[in-house]
Amino acid sequence: MDLSGKTAMVTGAASGIGAACARRYAEAGAHVICADVADDAGQQVADEIGGRYRHLDVADSSAWTALAAEIADDPGHLHMAHLNAGIVMGLSDIAEMSDEDYLRIIGINQHGVVYGLRAATPLLEAAGGGHVLVTGSMASFSPLPVDLGYSISKHAIAALVRSAAPTLVERGISLNAVCPAMVGTGFLGGNREQLEAAGMIIMDAEQVAEAAMAILDSGLTGECFALFKDRQPEPFPFATIPGADYRSRR
Repeated sequence: MDLSGKTAMVTGAASGIGAACARRYAEAGAHVICADVADDAGQQVADEIGGRYRHLDVADSSAWTALAAEIADDPGHLHMAHLNAGIVMGLSDIAEMSDEDYLRIIGINQHGVVYGLRAATPLLEAAGGGHVLVTGSMASFSPLPVDLGYSISKHAIAALVRSAAPTLVERGISLNAVCPAMVGTGFLGGNREQLEAAGMIIMDAEQVAEAAMAILDSGLTGECFALFKDRQPEPFPFATIPGADYRSRR
């Protein structure tokens, strides 16, 4: 996809998948707004790609309102938003999950996407339509007992994408999720070599960035694309609800 003359926003752009995608969108011609709370690293990525950096706590709805107002004053408006920011928690015992733990991971991983989509929608519509991509996970499809908060939040991402897309497409906006398997980012805590030695398959963040470009160019909406190392992204085939057609049989 050619993004020349377009404005793209990436949250969590200071590192990992966000930084890789910000670089890839810039290579495709986009002016990229890099948003994060890691100001030094985020500014460095923005400077590297000729974009601009904005401090943004995605869990703060008022911060989204302020950023949206700033973008609305820009003649270029907004053509694409990648809602990528996220954290892991690593708690597996529900009895040990504090209110603070729960609210923090849901605030960033789930509320941050809802606020971001809400803020981006009128901006994209004003620009004549556009694209929203959300970073999900394999945990959007399957249980992740080792990190309950992460699993809860990423399942919610899949529901949001599938439920909001039919209405947004009427406004010229596509909405999809890229859901990678394990990626070599800071989430691994510096243990990539040990994990690979134990047989884990880990992809680079740059593969996710290439998959993001393919998804943007797919013409599809409302899909959660599963992504494995050295494979192309594929829409996840959600199962039909058993008995969903019961009314037609009466």
